Amino acid sequence: MATATSFACPNYSGVLYTRSNTQTPFLNLIGAPKQTNSVKFAVNQEYALVAPSQPSISEIASVNAPEAKPTGREQKYNVTQIFQETVSVSYAKQSNMGTLSGINVAGQQAAPVDELAFQKAATMQKIMNDIEYTCINGKFVEALDDNTANQTRGILEAIETNAMLETSGLSSSTIRSVLKSFFKSMYDNTKQYLNGHTIMVNSTIKGAISEAYEGTHFVVSNGFKLAGVDIQDLMTDYGTMHIVLAPTIPANTLLCFRPEICHLVEQPTPGKGNFFYEELGKKGAANEGEIFGQLGLDYGAEFLHGKLVFGS
Repeated sequence: MATATSFACPNYSGVLYTRSNTQTPFLNLIGAPKQTNSVKFAVNQEYALVAPSQPSISEIASVNAPEAKPTGREQKYNVTQIFQETVSVSYAKQSNMGTLSGINVAGQQAAPVDELAFQKAATMQKIMNDIEYTCINGKFVEALDDNTANQTRGILEAIETNAMLETSGLSSSTIRSVLKSFFKSMYDNTKQYLNGHTIMVNSTIKGAISEAYEGTHFVVSNGFKLAGVDIQDLMTDYGTMHIVLAPTIPANTLLCFRPEICHLVEQPTPGKGNFFYEELGKKGAANEGEIFGQLGLDYGAEFLHGKLVFGS
């Protein structure tokens, strides 16, 4: 653990910017959080009906009831995992905010003016980025002992039914036909229109889609904002979907999902809540504390989502 000190974190004047990502569109768009008091939580129950057919039952046969054919169910589950970070700022650093490094002009002051508050905020943003990444890319691990870390299953790993691999690679000249096949497959598998689904992509795939549909009526170019996220619409034979840029989506992957059935599942600590800051035991002249929380992803029914991977 490193402590923020006067020379490790010098003070500068000027407007404060970050070149790091602070966007969490997946978290912004999904449904309201749920709570659990168990590491394991149910994601859904699934059942399947037999394929439809035309019955052939004579009057004589109808006198005796047919044999029952029960419909079974299967429960799907996920796990919560720990997110934990430490913040440490020396007393000397906190009392030295008036010393400026770099260009010094009369009347200027350090930005930020409160080092401890800045470190807390930056650490919480780092945790939010980790949660966004985990909800999309997380690999499932269920701990069987105290030395193993639970890891929640992200939505990309959860998708099995509508997982499509495009081996021809990514091209603006072919992506319209590829997307048409992908959306048709999702519709055929679910028998539901894709209205309201959200497509999340990186900048490369988004550029290819825009180029492919440029000059057509299929993309609403002016877009709109929802939950702080810039959105465009894509109209297809199988429904109108939103398109969103997401920095944490893998470079070769397109995610098509239903945000309203996805939820964070929080596991609060009794008497403290979830993602709380608390001071750690004193051992010197510094404010040291931790931010702690536990949560996992409820992705709903995986067959209502889809992923398209461009690869060889």
